[in-house]
Amino acid sequence: MSLSVGVTTRWVYNLAMKKALILLADGFEQVEALATHDVFHRSGGIKTTLASIKDNLELVTSSGVHVKADALLSDLDLDEYDFIVLPGGKLGVENLGSSPLVKKALEKFHDEGKHIHAICAAPSILGGLGYLDGKNYVCFPGFQKGNGHWQDTGVVKDGGTITGRSMGYSVDFACAIASFEVGEGCLKNIYAGIRGE
Repeated sequence: MSLSVGVTTRWVYNLAMKKALILLADGFEQVEALATHDVFHRSGGIKTTLASIKDNLELVTSSGVHVKADALLSDLDLDEYDFIVLPGGKLGVENLGSSPLVKKALEKFHDEGKHIHAICAAPSILGGLGYLDGKNYVCFPGFQKGNGHWQDTGVVKDGGTITGRSMGYSVDFACAIASFEVGEGCLKNIYAGIRGE
């Protein structure tokens, strides 16, 4: 009986599968990106693409780890994706923020009312574009930008945007996104895998 319930639950999530795009640039903070990817996978309701903003798939993280992305952002049809996640890492955020390709993708998602989530230094990109104006948000202290209302906490949701403070809140950030995007029911799958609950 319990096996049947589990299979049914997974099938229901797959019917409502959402597609996430995590944008990667050299210097990205690997825990923020890969823990988020892992949590989305465990949710049973989110299919994630790690997208390189460069012209090749090979990237180097903020601590020198070599990572291979799934695809090039330039090759993707953005209409197929439901939301974007921006990981932090000082150099990674500088590279994301200076990319015309990233700016174009963010503008498209913002204009179409699709969700954009960011952690650590990355909310500064959204603040610089005016997307946090009048909103509550959090980022790594010192990276506040724009006319939003910085909150001294770990994770903040305001409208269709979830922001996270730092690497230490990566799992909380990812769980908040998963719960928001596909429903709180996915947390049972997530916590079973990461907490043994």
